Amino acid sequence: MRSLRAYLAAADQLQGLLVSFALDKRGTDRLSEGYTSDTAFGQLKAWASRPFGKLTRVGHLAGVLVEGIRRDGQNLIWITDEDEIAPNDLKHTEATKILGHYLNSYCSGAMGHFRFGTTASDAGDLLIEDLAAAPDFAAGCIGEILSLLALHPESSSVERLFLPTGTDLPAKVIDIATWLEDSSGNLQKLNLVVDEGGVGCSIRNFEIVTKLEGL
Repeated sequence: MRSLRAYLAAADQLQGLLVSFALDKRGTDRLSEGYTSDTAFGQLKAWASRPFGKLTRVGHLAGVLVEGIRRDGQNLIWITDEDEIAPNDLKHTEATKILGHYLNSYCSGAMGHFRFGTTASDAGDLLIEDLAAAPDFAAGCIGEILSLLALHPESSSVERLFLPTGTDLPAKVIDIATWLEDSSGNLQKLNLVVDEGGVGCSIRNFEIVTKLEGL
């Protein structure tokens, strides 16, 4: 537990923005595309539907995010875990083409170089692994919290998600949630949820609140 808190404190020294997306399972089809071997950027080898759907969702969300924070000519280095969207060299190469296509589609100006790598490219000093752990911790924590405290699907104005005392959440999740609610350091945090309700799809920003002081 002490090592986790030390890691989170060190991550707060990074100059950057940590954006976490939570997607309502009912609305994943809005951001997913079905596999096809014939594409605008060449032929693709066979992909299973689950990893291809995940890759296209990631591509759409990343395209929106990058367009919102980039500047013309800026280089982009993207590091991901060795998960199902880049499990081997072949899929890694194809995923690079697919993600590059999404970025080109969303970005309104000229980009610099785009590089897509995995944590397998770590040089042995574990710096890439350590960097990739921050969004992993955030995503896991938000997933646990939203599974316990689901936001109302008809609400589009949730700004604070209060974490009640006496929950069954592990101490690790509480520590990460406390870290996520604090953007006083160099690392700013932004939590977004994509919901599917009776009135359609909504995207909203919310902050996690673990302390009641000052409210």
